[in-house]
Amino acid sequence: KQLFFVFFSQDDLRTDGRGCEDYRGIEVETDVVSNTTGSARVKIGHTDVLVGVKAEMATPKLERPCEGFLEFFVDCSANATPEFEGRGGDELGTEIANTLYKIFDNKSSIDLESLCILPREHCWALYIDVLVLQCGGNLFDTMSVGVKAALFNTRIPKVSVLEDETGTKEIELSDDPYDCMRLNVEDVPCIVTLCKIGHRHVVDATLQEEACSLASILVAINIKGTLTCMRKMGKGSLDPECIFEMIEVKT
Repeated sequence: KQLFFVFFSQDDLRTDGRGCEDYRGIEVETDVVSNTTGSARVKIGHTDVLVGVKAEMATPKLERPCEGFLEFFVDCSANATPEFEGRGGDELGTEIANTLYKIFDNKSSIDLESLCILPREHCWALYIDVLVLQCGGNLFDTMSVGVKAALFNTRIPKVSVLEDETGTKEIELSDDPYDCMRLNVEDVPCIVTLCKIGHRHVVDATLQEEACSLASILVAINIKGTLTCMRKMGKGSLDPECIFEMIEVKT
């Protein structure tokens, strides 16, 4: 079975007719969950992901007193695939959440200073929940599109800081749903996962193709073509020349 997939990948032809660097169709739908600040649902092939964003007031982190922050939670439902049952799904969810945090919670992706209300006192925290409804391969890429779409859909209430004669400050939220702040997601990167199969590499791998790959590279790229993050995954090894070749294709 593995040789079957390797044969097709070497000829730049996969079992579903795609070339090695072709994606399946991508479906994006926003504003799909009513009780969130922003939401999106993304489907790539048989992978289906739902992302919800909730904006809540919090205290800025000590090391970043003038910024808001993002927090991620990923739920790999056992209904998506039997592999997610038990601790397997929990561990994978934590691993994915940590990776998403490293990629998205930084100044190069989001203007975190715009989420600050009062330095060292109040800021907006964006809690991003990702639910895997169905897993058909290429989870990271699908999630990154979902996160970017949900952030684009996010509407944060406008805040006014009022100060009385004694210097006491009060925070007042606007009741007008249209009086809100929208996030600039232009620099938010998308993830491209390249799976090594035989002597070739493929993007947007299916579950069967992922099973034939011992190593892959996850790269985060923004609209300017800048690589903002890279991570090697899998138990197999990749030589430097192969890594440079894979990265050059997507940048």
